[in-house]
Amino acid sequence: MNPVVTISGGGIIGNYISSRLSKNNIESLIIERSKSQNVINENIRTLTLNSFSKKLLDDLGIKVPFAPIKEISVFDGDGSGSIHFSSKEINEENLSYVVFFNDLQEKLQDHRDHQVFFENQIEEIFQDNENNCSELKLSNQEKIKTKFIAGCDGRNSNVAKIAKLNEKKSSYNQTAITFTASCEIKDEYLAHQIFSDKGIFAIMPLPENDDKSTHTIVWSVDNENLRDIEIKDYVKNNISYFEQKLSTKIDINSSILTFKLFSHHFENYISGHVVLVGDAAHSIHPLAGQGINLGFADADALCEEIISSYEKSMHIDQALTLKRYEIRRKNMNLLMLKSMDFFVNLFGSKNLYIKLLRNFGLSGVNKAQFLKKFFINHAAGKNKL
Repeated sequence: MNPVVTISGGGIIGNYISSRLSKNNIESLIIERSKSQNVINENIRTLTLNSFSKKLLDDLGIKVPFAPIKEISVFDGDGSGSIHFSSKEINEENLSYVVFFNDLQEKLQDHRDHQVFFENQIEEIFQDNENNCSELKLSNQEKIKTKFIAGCDGRNSNVAKIAKLNEKKSSYNQTAITFTASCEIKDEYLAHQIFSDKGIFAIMPLPENDDKSTHTIVWSVDNENLRDIEIKDYVKNNISYFEQKLSTKIDINSSILTFKLFSHHFENYISGHVVLVGDAAHSIHPLAGQGINLGFADADALCEEIISSYEKSMHIDQALTLKRYEIRRKNMNLLMLKSMDFFVNLFGSKNLYIKLLRNFGLSGVNKAQFLKKFFINHAAGKNKL
């Protein structure tokens, strides 16, 4: 088998790329180390898609239940600074769309008409310059010849390790806590984000579901605050603070999921015929919910470059194709990563003067329409490169 593109990782981004290429008659193959039948666990984890990511899915006919967000209220729980974003400010119907991770993963898997090698992974990559391709050796000893190898295998990417790409990694020293809950917030299309010494607390509406949950919560807490207490107890002891801020009772309906937070990125996304995409190439703090959207922007740019090269010539210049992708995406992703690091440090500071500064900063941006529109347009994915 000699696919044009071999994709390491059968997650959301890997399946999207394969489906997009298939739509343009470009053959691809997914190598996925898990079993063929994914067990769908409790629906807890959510993703926040911007308008650009949702359109990419719509164009492929991928439809999943979603909860629209029309407004976002951001405020400092320890002060008076606040900022309010509305879709009306950029003449859009919605700012973003909340979907269940499981729903989107399942829809993309059901949609695929490409081949998947399950319980397998790439073990070795040999570049065959004579035939302008790479030969892959899989863990089942099968060999495949391919033009491109797309690493969509997430953090700790196996493909990145084989390609010996240089990674930069740092910890936020925080733990993300997420769960679903039921509560009464007057505006069903409104999301809130609260910065405080108890953590960064985001609450967003949920799509209609089988249980009584109405909202999803993503709560990032300093590891120092969790040192001598169980996470469930920390949630129980501190959630009343946010109930008071939001003037509502929050009833937890699901299990509580946690994961450590760190950022990483690679100095280069490409090596030979290998290219990194999405979380394999970079990861950022979830405070803005942009991780999945950066992944979709990567996937879109890569597909555009491969499709363009494939249409222009039978003899694809892989190096030029991948370099164009890297130029389009690497600096933009790095800018977003640095921006998130800045906000995490700013709102995590206990310095009184910095607290005052951020309060003035939030209120100042809220009054500056030009800056607000810039931030909203960027978050909505309208500043496409």
